[in-house]
Amino acid sequence: MPDKFDPLEPDDCEVPAHQRREATSYTGCDIPHDPELLAQGWEFRCNTDDSRLNDVVDTYKELGYEIHLEAVDLSGLSSECGGCATMLASFSAVYTRK
Repeated sequence: MPDKFDPLEPDDCEVPAHQRREATSYTGCDIPHDPELLAQGWEFRCNTDDSRLNDVVDTYKELGYEIHLEAVDLSGLSSECGGCATMLASFSAVYTRK
């Protein structure tokens, strides 16, 4: 029995070997949020490209939020996502706080 009970992980349930990823690798669908910004009270909202960035920023400003933008960190992007890397490189991570 595992040390910690998790109802979503039944006993003897494992991720198949061909689907496992190293902890330092992630896909474009699960890009991690900046832990330092989260610790400073910023809340991650979305990753977006230039075509939607102004709308997102304007909406959060109208709602009274401070806005912080960061380039999306692709340093740990999985090699499986090579086709998306060029597109994701133009994205910004949007963080807000009141």
